[in-house]
Amino acid sequence: MRHLNPLYVTGKAVVPELVIAVRLLAVYLLLTSEFPFNGNQGGGRFYPVIGFLGEFGSDAQFNMGVRVLFLGGIAALLFSRLVRLGALGVGLAFVTGVLSCQICISVAHLFTACVFLCTALSNHITGTGLIRFQLAVLYLGADLNKISDTDWWTGASMETLLVTKHQLTAYIHAAGAFPNGFLSQMMGIGVIVLQMGIVMLLLRRRTVVYAMALALVLHLPMVVLMQMTFGPFLFALVTAYGSLLTWPRHLDCNAGPHSNLLVKWLSSLDFNGQVGTCRSDAKETPALWLRTLIGYLPHPVILLGMTVLAAALVRYGKLMPLTLLTIAAFWVYAWPQRRRAAQAPRPAGL
Repeated sequence: MRHLNPLYVTGKAVVPELVIAVRLLAVYLLLTSEFPFNGNQGGGRFYPVIGFLGEFGSDAQFNMGVRVLFLGGIAALLFSRLVRLGALGVGLAFVTGVLSCQICISVAHLFTACVFLCTALSNHITGTGLIRFQLAVLYLGADLNKISDTDWWTGASMETLLVTKHQLTAYIHAAGAFPNGFLSQMMGIGVIVLQMGIVMLLLRRRTVVYAMALALVLHLPMVVLMQMTFGPFLFALVTAYGSLLTWPRHLDCNAGPHSNLLVKWLSSLDFNGQVGTCRSDAKETPALWLRTLIGYLPHPVILLGMTVLAAALVRYGKLMPLTLLTIAAFWVYAWPQRRRAAQAPRPAGL
């Protein structure tokens, strides 16, 4: 019966880090209505390789089948121990949606599918190694594409993106202080170097946190300046990186004061044996509540609350607060783990 509880993340066929990641991603997809592409997007279903899928029922019936596969997979993810089977269903729904749409190209949906499919193929031996490999492939592919494109070396791509398409006034003024095209060229080359740096850092488990720091430098300016989350890509990326961190199996009270009220509440919702018992004589204040929430950030309830908050910020276009929240979470939770990652044992075979 415990497996019916979405807050129970241990005792599954994959490590808790992956269980938390795909469950939070599934909740985010539901809250933001990010569903897989359906079969009829103006040109009907299009399967150049597996054409037999285009012969099953009408487009409406096929679309309903993809939707049932998607929602059924999420239900299995959240309310059963069949995390890998649920992840497989959600991943296949996204892949089927992308393949079936002749006029659709969505790296965001394809990457989201890969996160679920990598989870479906994982176990306790591989840990989160497949997710790390997928991230490395993502950046390597993007970087090789830029390396082979002359416009990235000359700055033409950055000029088109920042000046022609988005007309960023601050960038136009800054570029005016340099020779024509110089700033765009330097930024184009900088992106190429930055992405290759992320790939190199992802190759070693102990340097993953530094790869995350470079990823923030790469992606968050695009979110702030261009006001884009690229569909589910940004949150899928955050959860993928988050799964590479060590999820604390035990949360003890910090050396400083904490809120007895919040700790008692979190203890009542602790289904993983994660929260230790402790008491404090400090007076209940908003500042103390914030301190306690930060100290107990890895608790599934708090992570779920942050997911709901992120979905709300995306839905209402509040991307600056979302950016600040992401930076704060990285600084509080991810950055201190750089020493822990260096000491963590390496899974067999990776």
